[in-house]
Amino acid sequence: MQNKIIIGILGLAVAASLLWSALLASKVAQLEKMMAPLKAQQAAADRQKALGQKFNQRMAQDQTKYTQEQLRDAETLYQIANQKWGTLEASNSLQTMIQKYPDLDRTGCAVLYLAQMSTGDDRARYLQDCIDKYNDCFYGDGAQVGPYARFMLAEDYKSNGEKQKADALFSEIKAKYPDAIDHSGKLLLDSINAGSKTK
Repeated sequence: MQNKIIIGILGLAVAASLLWSALLASKVAQLEKMMAPLKAQQAAADRQKALGQKFNQRMAQDQTKYTQEQLRDAETLYQIANQKWGTLEASNSLQTMIQKYPDLDRTGCAVLYLAQMSTGDDRARYLQDCIDKYNDCFYGDGAQVGPYARFMLAEDYKSNGEKQKADALFSEIKAKYPDAIDHSGKLLLDSINAGSKTK
């Protein structure tokens, strides 16, 4: 009889422990769910800070390569392209910038802009130039030119039915650039994953 009571008490203790563990796990899951947006915000802020530091380093390098007058001239050419987007004048302005200031961080953006204004083989060539020559340049102070160009080229391949080429570039972004963002600040990985879910 005494053994049955002890076994009963132990059974109740185990049941209570399991119930407590389940309740605790549920509360932890709820807390993690509540914290997820804050964690995502913090991760985005950390990414932006790290990219901003790299961007500032690039700007400092530009200042050692070019005079203030040259930097102002390059910025003027860049602003013309922004204001006259999609026109021949914008294209000419960007081409001039590439010829005069080939090592400037902004020149990576200029090549990316030309890619966005172009179609077909010209677009593919400009995007490949972004990857080969301007990989570490920045599109503003956030999006890195190389990974973003890879994403755009992969999207083009996907649209043209060249799945293997597209998948290879998407895989490269996932492996080498997990924190890469697009021009709007959205993670490229999110765009890649969203694209794969719609197939």
